[in-house]
Amino acid sequence: MAIFISLSVTDKTTSKQDAATVRTALLEEAVGALQPIFGARGASATRIQAVLGRSPDKDATFSLSVHLHLPGQRIVAVHSKGDDLRSLARDVIDKLTSATRRHLERLAHGTEFARKRRRERLYEITTGADQRPERERSLVEARLAEIRPKLETAARRELAYLRAVSKLPTGYPEVADIVDEAIMRVIASDHGVVDAGELQIAALRELFAVIDAEIAAQQISMSAIPLDSEVPQDAEDEAEAMVEEEFYEFYQPDDHVTLADVLPVELSQTKVALDEVHVAGVVAALRDLPNLWRRVFVLRQQDLFAPKQVSEVVDRALDEIEDIFEKVSAFLDARLAEWGADSWEEIFRSKG
Repeated sequence: MAIFISLSVTDKTTSKQDAATVRTALLEEAVGALQPIFGARGASATRIQAVLGRSPDKDATFSLSVHLHLPGQRIVAVHSKGDDLRSLARDVIDKLTSATRRHLERLAHGTEFARKRRRERLYEITTGADQRPERERSLVEARLAEIRPKLETAARRELAYLRAVSKLPTGYPEVADIVDEAIMRVIASDHGVVDAGELQIAALRELFAVIDAEIAAQQISMSAIPLDSEVPQDAEDEAEAMVEEEFYEFYQPDDHVTLADVLPVELSQTKVALDEVHVAGVVAALRDLPNLWRRVFVLRQQDLFAPKQVSEVVDRALDEIEDIFEKVSAFLDARLAEWGADSWEEIFRSKG
């Protein structure tokens, strides 16, 4: 594997000999420390950017900064200062090597790091939950256990839609991860809520907050794909497969998104066979909605929550909830019109 050194000198008093000494020392140190790391991962070449200048501190003559581009669009930068140029080069390469190892280790075990952070977060939440009166906590835990299946359904549905549009990776977080953290947040809260209905509202609100935090974390490092994650299908092969299975790709954007996910509870439990093409349009349209809009629609249409309850779950004003529902309805009708269907309300009503 080839290593290239790009050196810039910021101080005109620095001699060409000093610059050459630093470049040579950096290359020698990098070949010994970094070449085995990148070579083992199949890299063919890498370039280290270095800047040599005079140190503003009286206790050192030179300052040396280097940075290196790593997988995941990560730039690692380190800095050192000193009088001896070779020692200075050795120090920055040592720091650069340590930072590179940490980053590559995180990429290789991204899911493990995420699980570790979640365990630490749950431990902190549990500490707060322990401060709640024992009898009250036991009652809350019992009632949350009763509504856990509903929370799991909501989490599974939400994760399915988010993964269908690549907002979250496959495999992590899992449904249990999201639900466990949401439940612990409710138990640790000091609102004194013990009513089953209010607990469900609070738990759903926390569940969406946990998912939103996962989305935000994924956006920060969305290009740093863990090396242990599933390898995406080749784009050309995927396109060819979609030509043959276009209907099924449109009908079922994700393995976990089913027709029941867009139907009211009582309808999804019947044996009525809906027009698959029209319902497929609803599924695909919901997939493309902003998260808030989709949640408002699904909470009202599938989970049959009242508008006031929906506003409490998503923490929005009641007027805004009504406005969002009207906009989603218009959006769905427009999308279904492209398929020659009636409004989504007419489709569901005709099948009721």
